[in-house]
Amino acid sequence: MQKFFNFLEQRLLPPLNKVANTKVIRGIMNAGLTAVPFTIVASIFLIINNLPQIFPFAAAFFQRTILRFSGFYMVASTMALGSIAIYYALAVGYYYVAEYRRSGEEQLNSFTGAILALMAFLMTIPSVTFVKGTATTKTTPITAGAGTVSGVTFSGGWLSRFGGVGIFIAIITGILAVQIYRWCINHQVTIKMPAGVPEGVSRSFASLIPSILIAIVMILINLLLGLAGTDLHQLLSAPFAFVKNLTGSWLGMVVILLLIHLLWIVGVHGTAIVKNSFVNPILLVALTENIKGGHNIFAGDFINMWVFIGGAGGTLGLVLLMNFAAKSQQLRVLGRTALLPGIFNINEPVIFGAPIVYNPYLIIPFILNPVVTASLAYFAIKIGLVAQVSSSIAWILPVGVGAWLGTSGNFPAALLALVNLAVSVVIYYPFFKLYDQKLAAAEQAGANQSSASLS
Repeated sequence: MQKFFNFLEQRLLPPLNKVANTKVIRGIMNAGLTAVPFTIVASIFLIINNLPQIFPFAAAFFQRTILRFSGFYMVASTMALGSIAIYYALAVGYYYVAEYRRSGEEQLNSFTGAILALMAFLMTIPSVTFVKGTATTKTTPITAGAGTVSGVTFSGGWLSRFGGVGIFIAIITGILAVQIYRWCINHQVTIKMPAGVPEGVSRSFASLIPSILIAIVMILINLLLGLAGTDLHQLLSAPFAFVKNLTGSWLGMVVILLLIHLLWIVGVHGTAIVKNSFVNPILLVALTENIKGGHNIFAGDFINMWVFIGGAGGTLGLVLLMNFAAKSQQLRVLGRTALLPGIFNINEPVIFGAPIVYNPYLIIPFILNPVVTASLAYFAIKIGLVAQVSSSIAWILPVGVGAWLGTSGNFPAALLALVNLAVSVVIYYPFFKLYDQKLAAAEQAGANQSSASLS
């Protein structure tokens, strides 16, 4: 077991930790966290719009009442989730610059980085190609809210590249824009205003040359791709689709969960390093596709709904065992302390208090449980027993509630979450029992020793 821990610490953790702590990955991770509220806002109104499907017995009532205002409140969904790539572009530019500022490049301005990143992204929206030697933008009739006008594609009455399909491009163009901005500032290729000029005016002129260079670079990229009959979105759609399909497969999902939990057992926040840094943008794209009729199993908050029941490792089952089956005083007290946080999927008290970290008794179920529960959910969706993820949820929602809301009111999804909780109790039980007996014996030996010393 010690060799196993040494392998994780010396071989697996260093490269992952090094990558996760690079400026670009931290910037992307923070951008992803910034986008979370928008996905939840959009999902709230999507759920309202799906109330007739959630409560079929009251469908006529909803049609006569709240759904009459759908055209108004669904604007919030369109502008939140349907424009999620815009928020990503702004956030990547802002937080990527913030990482450089934190490392000493304080002459950079995070807000300037944000708007430059947005500009670079917006320049990828129209598709321009060459037809008979002339730059041409495609136009097709708008039918049922879908079509193309001046090279800009619409779907559902809104710009399709502003949605989830544009997230990956927003990240790439944001990184490019920030690097051009950094180069200009660090090499003093800017317009400097005299002292006494208001800061806002000075900042706007300082970003003028970087803006021009970013525009030129993006035009050149679009020109070269246009000569080849494609554009940046089309060019990167194939490799991104490959990555998304790979991570969305059962095997890809299992590998992701194993990496997360192998890091946790040596005391490293595996969720932040693997899921938040690398996987969340892909899951968000899959969610937006599901909302438009796609069928991605591993999407959105799949992990929070059916796997992280009580937190990473699905430890709510372990907490319940501590409360109702523990013989040792240590685990009984910890169980009472960790129950309320565990209901809301906060499990640091268990991970570091039991502890699970470096604990040979508990690391096996901690790793095994997520793989089993995720597999149950994956194949339940695949064969049609449970609805796919179609809404974003808050990760603190209790077991069953998040799954019900995340599938727009699918009761089998909530039942599956409860089944997974029961499965986690079964998986943890034999290992918990051994550990509890060990602690109880140690406590009894300590009590006997104290009694003997007093007598």
